Amino acid sequence: MRLRVSRLCVFFWRNGQLVCDDPVRHRQLALSSGARRLLHRFADWTDAESAEDTGSSLIRQLVERGVLVEEGSAEHLFEERRGPWAQWGTAATYYHLASRNLHDEKFASAAEDTAWLRESLPDRPQPSAVKEYPDAERILLPRGDDTLLTDTDLAHVLRTRRSTRRFDAGRPVTEGQLASLLRWVGGPLHEVRPEGFQPAMLKASPSPGALHAVEIYPVVLNVEGVAPGIYHYHSAAHALEALTPGAVDRERIVEWCGDQTYLGDTGVLLLYTAVLERTAWKYRTGRVYRTLFMELGHFSQTAYLVGTALGLGMLFTAATRDAAIEDALGLDWTKEILLGLNGVGIPAEDEADRQRAMLSGGPTGFSFARDAWDGRDA
Repeated sequence: MRLRVSRLCVFFWRNGQLVCDDPVRHRQLALSSGARRLLHRFADWTDAESAEDTGSSLIRQLVERGVLVEEGSAEHLFEERRGPWAQWGTAATYYHLASRNLHDEKFASAAEDTAWLRESLPDRPQPSAVKEYPDAERILLPRGDDTLLTDTDLAHVLRTRRSTRRFDAGRPVTEGQLASLLRWVGGPLHEVRPEGFQPAMLKASPSPGALHAVEIYPVVLNVEGVAPGIYHYHSAAHALEALTPGAVDRERIVEWCGDQTYLGDTGVLLLYTAVLERTAWKYRTGRVYRTLFMELGHFSQTAYLVGTALGLGMLFTAATRDAAIEDALGLDWTKEILLGLNGVGIPAEDEADRQRAMLSGGPTGFSFARDAWDGRDA
């Protein structure tokens, strides 16, 4: 019988104790000094008989608990059938399994959850739902022109929504377009006042618990009526807070965005972050990390639809150099993290023609400047 340490378990030290975290079965095991000495001997397939000197009883216990797996066993075959998880690496696999609910998962009722929040309020005040930079210059935005939104059929917007990657860098986004986009994507539309808690904002995009972890940082490159710079959108005041005034190097933008050159031709980037304590205040399990990106998806789709109705070209990317952007925004990743971004601009004329042709039955193609699949213009 040949054995090997499980490739799905994760090991870490806690208070001087080596712990085996088994994400498949959602359990943790404290390992004895004897078990710790055994692990390195089974780093790869090894005959169990060769380790009998350390005690067969201990080996059997480690096999029964899934720390060691037997070659050809169901557990071994399960580990080998990981598919894409194998190429995505240990961290992604571990997080998915650790946050994947099992059959017997217990959930608190809404009443139990609310009671716990009320009881904990004195020691755990609810974080503010609005971030602000009190020392930054604040630029109030106009309400924006909603005519295009109210006069546009939703079915038409859904059908015309596309990712645009060819922009006219010489044509600016207007201040009214940016103001409308930010108000509908990030601004509160209604407010409810749950008894005993701070007011909750309701926006066009849903958010777990109406906590709205997402913040928006517009990076203005070419917006008529708004000076270039890095801003924070103050959702309650419908205003821009100037963080880094002045022209933003377009080459720097491209570097931030995984060297995607077309991002440098946009009029504005909407950088999305998550303020972690807003969500952590209510939701106590690691599974909630999934919801941050669900919320991002809601925001981005709202931005796509509103931007399309406003006549703007939109794209989304998560191919970002997170640390570089977080440094530029002055963020501490233990408190606020980058999620992704929308690029917003005026479509280049040939791209606008291509998208109109698609709607009328013309050939379908990608929006890249050069088609990555066959080397021809898309």
